[in-house]
Amino acid sequence: MKYVNQKAYPHWLYITRTGLEGEAKEKGKTTTIHSSGCGICSAVMVADRLIPNCDFDLTQAINLSYECEANDRVGTNYRRFVPAFAEKLGFDYEMTDDPDRLRYCLRTGGAAIVGITGDREGYSGVYSTGGHYIVAVSEERDGRIATLDPSFRTDKYDKEEHKGLVEIKNGMLTLSEIDVLMSDTENPKPNRFFLFWRK
Repeated sequence: MKYVNQKAYPHWLYITRTGLEGEAKEKGKTTTIHSSGCGICSAVMVADRLIPNCDFDLTQAINLSYECEANDRVGTNYRRFVPAFAEKLGFDYEMTDDPDRLRYCLRTGGAAIVGITGDREGYSGVYSTGGHYIVAVSEERDGRIATLDPSFRTDKYDKEEHKGLVEIKNGMLTLSEIDVLMSDTENPKPNRFFLFWRK
């Protein structure tokens, strides 16, 4: 199972915010995988999860984002990226808010990308303070969801209010209850979960 950490690529340019104007657009000319590539890294991990030893890499993921203009906002616009990614890799896909569909995907050989929304009034994001993507790879026997976080570090989930919400397993796998993911993906995003299966 391939793991890709965006923090390992502080100098790899990933141009974003092309659909914005002014200072925001200028900033997008210098963004990197480190700062803005969680969606790109997540796609590479899903590709490897569903097609072991797949040659879909960061370069291909970035080029695909440019081709389908999914780099038009901060990070990667998954509404644009997901259909292009699924077509390129030959995956069936579904966008949904339903946690039961996420569980179904993981139980039927699929993998998913979770759209984290981060902090909001009265809530401190567990996986991120802002917009972020992580990969759901399986459902544990106890019902928790196993995920790969492209901005993982061992102390990331140590805030006092987050104690006990995320367990680190096997060095990089993170386990949490579905309720944690539901809280961390609260609207305004229209889709929490991006589901993928081999055809």
